[in-house]
Amino acid sequence: EEVNRQGLRDKINLKKMIFGSERSSDAMRRRIKELLNLEDMFDIPGMTELYGPGTGLDCAYHQGIHYWADYYILEILNPETLKPVAEGEIGEMVVTTLKKEAAPLIRYRTRDLTRLIPGQCPCGSILPRHDRLLGRSDDMIIFRAVNIYPGQIDHILSGIKKIGSEYQIILERKEDGRDYMTVKVERQQGIGQDQNAALSQIIADEIKKQIMVSAGTVEIVDYGSLPRSERKSKRVFDRRA
Repeated sequence: EEVNRQGLRDKINLKKMIFGSERSSDAMRRRIKELLNLEDMFDIPGMTELYGPGTGLDCAYHQGIHYWADYYILEILNPETLKPVAEGEIGEMVVTTLKKEAAPLIRYRTRDLTRLIPGQCPCGSILPRHDRLLGRSDDMIIFRAVNIYPGQIDHILSGIKKIGSEYQIILERKEDGRDYMTVKVERQQGIGQDQNAALSQIIADEIKKQIMVSAGTVEIVDYGSLPRSERKSKRVFDRRA
């Protein structure tokens, strides 16, 4: 967005991008690709405690992250019971290093959520795959007795047309003692305010359908009105006392 705002798009001959730092939604990836006119983008997860940036890499088929199984053992565990989940189920990444000497890690809890992807990738690589990072186990919020990860909301919003990639989840406890959720979502650039009511209803219906909670208020706001950050974006504002 900043590149376009400063009129630099035609001066940057960027064709492919390797990006990381935080979990990104499909909507955000599409937006970055569109704004920079990229041919392709590749996801690279990383963690300072492990081997820094580059603990795996997305390939041209975008069917998961090929992780360096010759450098570390990856387990996917239930974050509450710490027992292995079935292949394909979401859980917390737990790693054991095979090459680090000064500061080895043994069954280190990363708090990152993902799942193992069975089978071989169409690219032909023999390296195993895990899904893109889907969130963090310590980001979980409890709303009306339902465990919710922000990534679930992100996933829902990424599948809805005419909205942008920026959103906020606001949790409040009212005088009646009940918890209420407000979801703020930007309209896509070029979409008018006359679409607000329809978009709000679609989002509320999908949240109810997919995670079985009612988003009390879905507020559609202007494109560019929600704050941007050069660091990790804050999505959840829990104002419950």
